[in-house]
Amino acid sequence: MEFGSLGLAVMAFLHESPMHPYEVVGHMRRRHLDQHIKLNFGSLYHTFDKLERQGLVEAREVNREGRRPERTVYRLAPDGRRRFAERLVRMLRQPEAVYSEFEAALAFLYRLPKEQVVDILRQRADALDAEWGETGAQLKWLTDNGLSRLSVVEMEFGQDRRQSQAGWCRRLAAEIESGELEWSAGWKGAASLAVAAGDPQRQGTDRDAMTVGAQVQVLEVETR
Repeated sequence: MEFGSLGLAVMAFLHESPMHPYEVVGHMRRRHLDQHIKLNFGSLYHTFDKLERQGLVEAREVNREGRRPERTVYRLAPDGRRRFAERLVRMLRQPEAVYSEFEAALAFLYRLPKEQVVDILRQRADALDAEWGETGAQLKWLTDNGLSRLSVVEMEFGQDRRQSQAGWCRRLAAEIESGELEWSAGWKGAASLAVAAGDPQRQGTDRDAMTVGAQVQVLEVETR
């Protein structure tokens, strides 16, 4: 069974030393990894349990301090080191599908008035700029206080992505505002009608072309 990003983080910290889940949370928050990996105590304890059942981590000892609840200290199992390295290589090498709400919304932005879309895209760009500035300050604090650059490359990647997306949003807004981007959704041209029909064996039939053509006409009218 495969483990995800949180499992990877748990195993990465157990490479350094045995620790209990609460310590893992502290390490992740100090390095702002919770900005890149979804973190809550419920899912973290579930991750530890799942990794233990798979034989990738193992309980080393159970500690109790005063009246506090017992804390189980875990260590990385021998097979966990091998599986961690294999999973890390796959996650770095293979691009994965990211189901972004923003990309889903972009697919239907033509359902809004274009003037509103222009404003929204610029507002998003401003929000990304603000995130870039805030994260940049965090990044500077971490490195100024001794954290190596290799330990924060995921933050650098996020910064680059924010900057790139903000620029793209502003360019798209400018193209919509100037009319460079035609505000009309749907297939264009007679040749595309056959492709839109989705049946290579019947691309030349009048019936398919008429059906799809009617759909395009309706879509274009609705977006105006």
